[in-house]
Amino acid sequence: MDKRSVTPETLGAWVIKCNPAKTDVEPMRAAGWARSLWCVADNYRSRIMAVDHRVLFWVSAHPRRGIWGAGRITAAPVHKDGTLHVGTSIPLFDEPLTATDLRNVRGLEAMEVFRSPQQANPSWVSTQEWAVLGPLLSALG
Repeated sequence: MDKRSVTPETLGAWVIKCNPAKTDVEPMRAAGWARSLWCVADNYRSRIMAVDHRVLFWVSAHPRRGIWGAGRITAAPVHKDGTLHVGTSIPLFDEPLTATDLRNVRGLEAMEVFRSPQQANPSWVSTQEWAVLGPLLSALG
C-alpha cells in the first residue's frame, strides 16, 4: 500500500459520494437527511468500515459540490441484491461546505475527492484532514 492508502490508524472519516445525476438529492435535502443505505465497492476499504466510524456526505457534479452532511456508519457493509451496501445516519447541513471553500483551506487541497473524483465509494479523509475539517463542520451544525 502507498502512504496515501487508508488504514484504521490513518482514517479520519469515510466519504460517501453521491452523483445527483444518478441519485436525486432533492428528497434528501427536503428531509434533512441523506438516505440510510449506500453502495460501496467490495474491497479492502469496505472491509475496514465499522459501526460508529465518522462519515461525510459528498455531493458531486452539482453547482454546490462539496460536503452536504456528516454522521456515522450505523451498520457494517452487507451484500444485498448482488452489491455491497453500508448503513449510515447522516444529517444534512443547512448549507454545504463547498469544494471551492475546501480548496482554499490549507491541508484540505489534496483530499482524495479532489485527487480521484471518479473513484467508487467509499472515499476517505485522513486524520490530519479531519483535524482541519472537524472544526469547520462543527460550525455548520
